[in-house]
Amino acid sequence: MESMFGLILALFLVFCVCSAGCVTEETPQPTPAGVSIPQEGVLIQTIGNVTGQGVILQGVPRGTIDTITFAIGLAPGVKTLDLDNMTIVYADAVRTEILTPVDGYRGNPPQGYWGITDVVNEVGNPNMRLDFEEQFVIQINPKAPVVPNQVITISVKPKESKPLVIRRIAPSTIEENDNILSIL
Repeated sequence: MESMFGLILALFLVFCVCSAGCVTEETPQPTPAGVSIPQEGVLIQTIGNVTGQGVILQGVPRGTIDTITFAIGLAPGVKTLDLDNMTIVYADAVRTEILTPVDGYRGNPPQGYWGITDVVNEVGNPNMRLDFEEQFVIQINPKAPVVPNQVITISVKPKESKPLVIRRIAPSTIEENDNILSIL
């Protein structure tokens, strides 16, 4: 009987050794900074980095971020998209808020608002239609500041598409200038 258990153990060890050579662990390559991975069914994508404007207040260690800026453009294969009635939602570990667009959609936003601060490669007169190679630079101003190492989620939903979900983490030390929020 002992020889039978020994034989089973030996066969199991041989199987383990043979299968160890067949299994590899390939780690996926990280996405380069500023490159958006297209999301299925989403007609827009982020372009470049997501940055936060830091504020250094006395008594607040490592600073906070008041406004977040990012650029959006059309996803590959999309020719044009109307962004009237676009909804932007900000969320962190504590709160979720639907941000209100500034009057006319363009301008620097006060707390609780979002606005388009710039249009790159603008085609025609200023409007809310995103055309080929145009980029809208959007700035959001949540009611509560972002603290170091905080995970945030921004959902940008055009009325004709699934939402673009942007998940980022604030740097561990926030500077007064633009701070790049890392991809999760």
